[in-house]
Amino acid sequence: MSLTTFINSNETLKSAQELVFFAGSFNPWHSGHSSCVELLPNEKVLIVAPDHNPFKELVAKKHCDLSFIEKEILTKREHAFIFDGFLALNKKNPTSAWISELKTEFAHKDLSLLLGFDSFASIDRWTNAEDLLNKLSNLYVASRMDDPSIKEEQVLRLKQIAPNLNIVFLGRHPHEEVSSTKLRQKLD
Repeated sequence: MSLTTFINSNETLKSAQELVFFAGSFNPWHSGHSSCVELLPNEKVLIVAPDHNPFKELVAKKHCDLSFIEKEILTKREHAFIFDGFLALNKKNPTSAWISELKTEFAHKDLSLLLGFDSFASIDRWTNAEDLLNKLSNLYVASRMDDPSIKEEQVLRLKQIAPNLNIVFLGRHPHEEVSSTKLRQKLD
């Protein structure tokens, strides 16, 4: 099922003015990811979309447990959904590609991203970053060992690229040092 079909087949998603996407490899999902979800205001409609990182090699061994993610987010949020269609593609899938498709299909909707500070600090280097940033309405940023100077510089940089982009810092959480990479190393 495509993401467009997924949205159109769900009345909450179809009628929402804003859709917030939390995409990533979540390999594995951890307490830092859960904290990001908890920091997002509860009235926001959230779609968690496990995906393949376009900057990393595709890996045969996956630690992304959809049933665990579902349990984690559905107990924490009223308007949360999981779209697993990207995983089945088993290919690199830049955020800019699917956001562009969605913006064409849902021009009237605000499309936003939930991300950690580490992703915020590098989003201007993502695939087709300028196009992506100009199609987004909001970036909801959860702290992850923030560096105030990087934060200030990145806000200025992103505002130059996408003047209408709203950047919302959601605050700190107790799991900022948790890393999927470190957890994977322990699992392997």
